[in-house]
Amino acid sequence: MRKFGSLLIGAALPAAACSDGAAGLAVAHPNPLISRSGHAYPGSAGNLIDGNYHASGWNVGTLPASATIQLAAGPTRVLLSWDDGGTYNYQDPTTAMVYGFPADYTIETSADSTTGTDGTWKNVVTVTGNQVRTRAHSFDFTGMSWVRMTITAAPPNESSNGVQLGEIDVHDISATPTGIPDDTWFFMGDSITAFAYDRATAHQPSFAAAINTTFPSYFPAMINGGIGGEKSSDGVARLAADLALNPDYRFFLLGYGTNDAANGLVPVATFQSNMQSMIDMVQAAGRIAIIPHIPYSGDGSHDDIPSYNTAIDSLTASNGLLTGPDFYGYFNANQADFTCPPCGNSNPPRMTDNLHPNDVGLQEMNTLWATAPAITALYH
Repeated sequence: MRKFGSLLIGAALPAAACSDGAAGLAVAHPNPLISRSGHAYPGSAGNLIDGNYHASGWNVGTLPASATIQLAAGPTRVLLSWDDGGTYNYQDPTTAMVYGFPADYTIETSADSTTGTDGTWKNVVTVTGNQVRTRAHSFDFTGMSWVRMTITAAPPNESSNGVQLGEIDVHDISATPTGIPDDTWFFMGDSITAFAYDRATAHQPSFAAAINTTFPSYFPAMINGGIGGEKSSDGVARLAADLALNPDYRFFLLGYGTNDAANGLVPVATFQSNMQSMIDMVQAAGRIAIIPHIPYSGDGSHDDIPSYNTAIDSLTASNGLLTGPDFYGYFNANQADFTCPPCGNSNPPRMTDNLHPNDVGLQEMNTLWATAPAITALYH
């Protein structure tokens, strides 16, 4: 456990009061993760449901190719998410090489299959031209016990490794028969976001796993939407597309500001205006925006981050947002979390830059979200 002021990071918090807006935003309907107890076919796809997001759970090989998961009967609506486990950015330019995700695929369900290949199947999702490294889909599962994902095309800019999925998660969202599930989280931001919420082994427990430990009835669905190098203006430019691609994701966590604050590149007033635009877009889409404090950096180029965090405090107050974690205060108090090693998440391993936290610090960011009083209050 790490100490942050009087708070032991990693320790369970007392129940928080709901004065931070949590009462009306409570996660009242759990969406438990049910795929870990399922069975994946063929055997070469068995690691798709093992909880390891950054090992090759399924080397797809010749297309088309299918992986099938047998689940316990009972759920009437599910949310299936897949993660390619290899590509760093949530989305790259079409000219950049990518490492694993499919371009075209379908998802089908069955009630009477016995092997994953026989029986009657119903198509519930068809995707063409996908350009992101992780995606989720909700669909009716009444009377069903099998789900099959068939990949029919790779992106034109794929690496020579072909399509490789790291993990498939299936959440039971039957408690939310229609509409957006309560417990779904999209982490949007820059390179620090892309590193921190990738659910690599070095960054476990993830936010979702930490919430599940404290509140065993719950297992949040989470998507890492980080893109290296982004500023708040880039977030504004892509947010509408991300909202459309993720219609089942309720909480949008906006981790911007580090690149804006680099040598004062983006004036504080412009940063605040950009973040307000994102808040407006999230709320207009019926979702919930939360903005954490920008992390402390000791690289000498980000000395004015406190001014940007003051703008975040103003945005949180004026928009009635839940209060996000204080990454600035935490990393200012734990500067050893910038020292490499351990920085094994990068390939090749990066050197200390006093800007990106090491693997210990990146994991702590997940824990800080999971123990923030405004977040824990949602689960009471």
